[in-house]
Amino acid sequence: MAGEWIATVGNADQLKTLIQGPFLKGHREPRLAMVGRSNVGKSSLINSLIGTRLAQVSAEPGKTRLIHFYTWKEASRIIVDLPGYGYAKVSQADRKKWAELIQAYLRSDENLEVALLLVDSRHGPSPLDREAYDFLSSGGVPVQVVFTKLDGLKTQKERAQRRREADIVLKEMGVDPSSALWVSSRSGDRMNELVNLIRAPSMEGK
Repeated sequence: MAGEWIATVGNADQLKTLIQGPFLKGHREPRLAMVGRSNVGKSSLINSLIGTRLAQVSAEPGKTRLIHFYTWKEASRIIVDLPGYGYAKVSQADRKKWAELIQAYLRSDENLEVALLLVDSRHGPSPLDREAYDFLSSGGVPVQVVFTKLDGLKTQKERAQRRREADIVLKEMGVDPSSALWVSSRSGDRMNELVNLIRAPSMEGK
């Protein structure tokens, strides 16, 4: 099997028993956290990487309200599916609860290798994406920006225009635009670049 579900948690107390030092329920593989706005295509990307439909894909943004952990055996990693942010219909109380859960995870997992900040290639980086980047960076978490849904940009002209626009924002964020990846889990476009980057030994030093 390409990957399998390990655990799902909904509160910080569960993390205390799940994560023990470098181990996550007995697994010592480095962790790869997926972070992004609701409906950015996070579940589709996870399924594409793992090679099987483990993460639930929903047409309803904001459905992921828990943290899900999956093994990605091919890359010897554990994928951490964090709740999406920025969905307007979610109550303020729920937003606070999610933020506290994510913060608790980031503090407790010493084997977190990198966070993939997923950005919708058709629209972002948005102000919330920038806030997420600042939040992760300020906590000492290495961040790799990945633009999703590249197939939504139909022409080379459209792709070039969006890249120019995104590059301006990335520079304002302090991110080297050439380091960002643009992929499509639906078409598979440039997914091999993402896989190769994650599997490279240099990823640990990002």
